[in-house]
Formats: sequence, C-alpha cells, structure tokens
Amino acid sequence: MAANQIRDTPGRLLLGWALLLSCLVILSWRIHLRSEDYEWTEYPTALGDTRYYTTLGKDDRYEPNLRYPGQEQGLFRRAEDAVAFDDATMLKRALDLTGRHFIYQPEVARGKGPLPVYLKTAENRYIEFGARKFYPPFVPKTGP
Repeated sequence: MAANQIRDTPGRLLLGWALLLSCLVILSWRIHLRSEDYEWTEYPTALGDTRYYTTLGKDDRYEPNLRYPGQEQGLFRRAEDAVAFDDATMLKRALDLTGRHFIYQPEVARGKGPLPVYLKTAENRYIEFGARKFYPPFVPKTGP
C-alpha cells in the first residue's frame, strides 16, 4: 500500500526551486546595495565595460564637453563614426568628471602623450576625443 500513496513530489520540487531562487534574489539584492563590501575584479582594459557613450552635451564637436582629472579645459569629439579597437588593448585612463564613462587610450599610445583619448560606444567600437579639429563656425539657420 505504501507504494501507491501520493507523495507530492512535483510540489516539493517546485517549493525547493522557489526557495533557492528567492535566496538568489535576496543575495543579488544585497550585493547591489552594498557592492563595496564584496571583492570585485576590475580589468585595466575595456573588457566588460557597458557604460557606452551616446552624448555628453548638445554637440560634442563644437563644445568641449569631455573633461577628466588632468584635462579640465575639455576635449572635443573628433570623428563622426566610431573606430574599431580591440577591447583587450584599450587601457583605462580615468573616469570622466560626470562619472558616467571611462576614458581609454590604445596600449600602443602609452608613451606618446595624453591625446587622443576614446570613449566606448559599443563592443570594440570607440569615438575619438581630442583637440578641436577645424569646423566652420556654427551659425543657426534662420526661418524663411
């Protein structure tokens, strides 16, 4: 008779999974709230960085919007399209003053001076920032 009794095995399995997932949610919530208490691996390169650049101001080509410690006067965007660099070869230089983006330089430019620098726009894609290129002065169009 004991072999024919209902043991409610699927219900016990669902209850076990619910307990395990709720423990996982609580742990991830605690890590999110107090991340400084946990040890994290920070790469000196762009690997794993998801703080993608979209815009820093109205128009980065005409206004010096990129500022970081050691470069307070600001830098201009120098290109329209992103250039391709391997994330493993792009070294973190600093965090910009807004705290939203990391500033990168290629590993080969380590001894060649401070400029140009790059902001990450996607995986292995970067926008160049540096001294202002020549652009004609911006004159807003007037109405008809």
